[in-house]
Amino acid sequence: MSKQDNKDKGLLTKLQKDWKQLDELGSPPIPTAHQMQEQLHMAKSAKRKAFQKELGMFVITALILLAAFTTVMFQAPIVFFVIQVSALVLAPIIFYFLQKSKAKQEGSILS
Repeated sequence: MSKQDNKDKGLLTKLQKDWKQLDELGSPPIPTAHQMQEQLHMAKSAKRKAFQKELGMFVITALILLAAFTTVMFQAPIVFFVIQVSALVLAPIIFYFLQKSKAKQEGSILS
């Protein structure tokens, strides 16, 4: 019986050792305050760079569109007025169909 008890105790100690190793693997390291500040600074920096890039792209696109419309307006004013009138007429129609489509999608989700 003592041979069996020694075997059981050895197995029990081995299991406890394995459990401790699993506990150590399962708990993530807690970052220090300095590490948290550094991560926060890096995230803010990345966000600022992304914002500046997006803003730059927006400004460039806006300037290109403004230049194109100005050129069209001075070179062919009739074309400019046709574009403006068609936008004025077509915008509410497109808005109506988009709202109708959106309402239909929401209705199908609910049912």
